[in-house]
Amino acid sequence: MKQLVNYGQVVELNTGQTIFSQGEPCHHFYLVQRGMIKLYRLSVDGTEKVMDLAAPKQLFAEAVMFAGTYPLHAAAIEPSTVFAFDCKNFMTLLKDNNALCFSLMTSMSHCLNGMINEIDRLTLHSGTQRLAEYLLEQVPEGVMQSSRIRLLVPKLVIASRLGIQPETFSRIMARLRSDGMIETHNDTILLKDLCALRCLAACPG
Repeated sequence: MKQLVNYGQVVELNTGQTIFSQGEPCHHFYLVQRGMIKLYRLSVDGTEKVMDLAAPKQLFAEAVMFAGTYPLHAAAIEPSTVFAFDCKNFMTLLKDNNALCFSLMTSMSHCLNGMINEIDRLTLHSGTQRLAEYLLEQVPEGVMQSSRIRLLVPKLVIASRLGIQPETFSRIMARLRSDGMIETHNDTILLKDLCALRCLAACPG
């Protein structure tokens, strides 16, 4: 990290500010220090599909340095700080550092496994399952009965990330409320019945 810091820079971003666009040459990859970054594609009609969300301590676009151009867009969801690593200098370091090479390969393997799991969820799980899984992922480790969580990104972004239409997202949330599984208060959600949500996530709904 000490070596890399000499070949990068801190970038402050405003809400909605673009970091890079699809098709641009890749000169940097990034580490989120503060805030939240969305990685997305645009359809022909301009509809936005969120492919991933990068939170603090997460790298993004590190694999793109080997591809040459960014395959999607990246923008800040909220005021954010990222560290931009220079790809050219990083690749020079890789040539002389086996440990760094294996570390990067490990990171990219985890990303690949995550993408495979994502394809599995999108093709085999219903929208209700995907939303239940997302809510459960926000629960702190060790909590078993109920949990109060805060949605860190807008609901429209969450719906896009889960491959759910906004109106479908609203219907599923309403159903979870009427079934007594959750209570909603703006961006705060009380997960009242974690056991029921886990059963819902595991079964078609």
